[in-house]
Amino acid sequence: MTLRLPTGEVTVLLGEQIVRRRLMDMLDDSSARGDTGRPATVHRVSAGASEGVATRRRRLEDAGDADGAAIVLVDHITDGLDAAGRRAVLGALATVAARGAAVLVDDGDCVAALAVADGTLRADPVRGLVLEPASGSAAPLEELYRAS
Repeated sequence: MTLRLPTGEVTVLLGEQIVRRRLMDMLDDSSARGDTGRPATVHRVSAGASEGVATRRRRLEDAGDADGAAIVLVDHITDGLDAAGRRAVLGALATVAARGAAVLVDDGDCVAALAVADGTLRADPVRGLVLEPASGSAAPLEELYRAS
């Protein structure tokens, strides 16, 4: 499977939770390639439920800084946080993407993640993987929420 994520952007993974989980597990960090075809640096970022906002933000920022990461896979980084904590952590994603990384986010609160997203990657059982822009999308937010 070949998947091309836009660099410098935050992409939120949408679809059924089991499908999103399987997709994140299938992504092979060692096979990532940059635009030139050379191997790309991939960092996976997740957090334990007991970790605070500052630790999670620092982990995201470190992933964006480390080795000039080309791809940052963010896996349920807001689990266990209240709404204010989720916003604070997800706010760091734009900074990571601004450094040139392609950021793919799978989060338990897809709607909160959509607030900072440039695009979506919908894991659709019928159509497969569909990359869509978040802004100017024909689908209203309520439809995206139900689809997630």
